[in-house]
Amino acid sequence: MSEKSKLKVWSRFQVEKNGSVIKFRIQDAPPDRKEDVVDFIMTHLLRDEAFHKAAGILNNDEAKAEFMEISKIYYEEQPHHISICCIDEDSDTVGEIIGLSIVIVSKNTDNFEDFVKQIQIKTKEMKNLFGAAKVLFEYNGPKNDYAKYHEGRGVVVRPDYRKMGIANEFIRLRKAVCIEHSLPMTCAWMTSIGTQKASDKNGWKTFSEVSVAELEHKTGLTYDTNVSTFKLMYTTGDF
Repeated sequence: MSEKSKLKVWSRFQVEKNGSVIKFRIQDAPPDRKEDVVDFIMTHLLRDEAFHKAAGILNNDEAKAEFMEISKIYYEEQPHHISICCIDEDSDTVGEIIGLSIVIVSKNTDNFEDFVKQIQIKTKEMKNLFGAAKVLFEYNGPKNDYAKYHEGRGVVVRPDYRKMGIANEFIRLRKAVCIEHSLPMTCAWMTSIGTQKASDKNGWKTFSEVSVAELEHKTGLTYDTNVSTFKLMYTTGDF
């Protein structure tokens, strides 16, 4: 069986816009599209995800290069799963990436400080990001009751395809991905009104909640967001 045939299609759905029907497909990211996935992350996640945006990584080429370098180390150590959304043209062809969802496999024995000791953070922007991540660990709460689980590392949709239900579909499918990988729970920090509403709609619950003002005080960063609180939300791998 070829690598291509092993790729799972998680969902097909369609949306009507301006009198036309657009068909979408969410599937595993093909290995031969790794560069496109990285480019999408560097272009959209760094610009739009709350913590990366607040850290200012996109504004410094050295910080962007450092982010890529550290991300490679991180994903080699942490098993991860990337789903992409593309236009579904009734074929196996994977077109342009218009959205993606990243989850990693985490354990309650993972130690943030141990990982940081393995690397030397150089740029101010990456120090900002890791500083914020360290603060978030204070709010893990009941998440640590699970020995192994999926943890979200971003849901991003290209701006010209937003408000079409793609982010909601990614959130909905995270339960299915969790079940497929035989894990009891999947969670993520929801930092926008869109992801919080999508999580509520799909029956996710809240582990922890922290006000944006409190995070700004503790991290020294400014978060450009449309919510007053960030929520660590989760759903379990059963129906």
